[in-house]
Amino acid sequence: MTANRIGILHPGQMGITVAVSARNSGNEVFWASEGRSEATRKRALDAGLQDAGTICELCELCPVIVSICPPEFAEQTAEQVAERSYQGTYADANAISPERVQRIAQRLEAGGAQFVDGGIIGPPALTRNRTWLYLAGDAAPGIAQYFCAGPIEVEVLDGGIGRASALKMCFAAYSKGSIALACAVLGAADHLDVLDNLKRQWARNGPPLPEVESEISRAAPKAWRFAGEMHEIAETFLNAGMPPEFHRAAAEIFRRLESFKNSEAPCMEDVLATLQK
Repeated sequence: MTANRIGILHPGQMGITVAVSARNSGNEVFWASEGRSEATRKRALDAGLQDAGTICELCELCPVIVSICPPEFAEQTAEQVAERSYQGTYADANAISPERVQRIAQRLEAGGAQFVDGGIIGPPALTRNRTWLYLAGDAAPGIAQYFCAGPIEVEVLDGGIGRASALKMCFAAYSKGSIALACAVLGAADHLDVLDNLKRQWARNGPPLPEVESEISRAAPKAWRFAGEMHEIAETFLNAGMPPEFHRAAAEIFRRLESFKNSEAPCMEDVLATLQK
């Protein structure tokens, strides 16, 4: 494999996993510091990323750009690249609906870029076999080789643009949606003063309560990131002929937990109190 220059927009916790995988695979990895936070700057510096300064310079330097940002900013980020008439390969690895990724693909391809649809399943990882980057589209096989050394695992899907995003949406619909459901159930039981009764019944023949509470506590500091993803899943379900309302409600559950952003994992009492606000 010939080494390449890879641009990352933007190196958050998951973006760093992708960036480190690109570096481990023998590539130079760049980012654009303009307008980014000190926390992002530190992550990029610690990971050995090179600073292109601006998105304009990043587009000039890098024949491959990977977008990894909150889903609500995916189109805005792609537009910043499209405005530069980018001619390289743009991989969108955001948690967005297949319909949205197809709109982004049309915008980039109209300006002369190649487009790759991506979906990431798993947590930010330092070891292999924990997190997968799925890629789809004609240019996907060529991009996959730039991340082959891990820690992220890469798999190319048949079926064209939208396939990787569809897989991500369906996986997260259950993995994160079930956490939102558990929050709602425990919150309602707490409000109705049957929480202890529910816990006793679950101990007899329900889900393992310690695991449920542990999942909720671990998710709470990240819940602010999940709300937008739930809306993307709702759009995906709507276009797949499935009711979207559950994941719209899940977005509201996660919105209520946004006060735990970047905190330590809270206790269940604090989570339940916050859900009632």
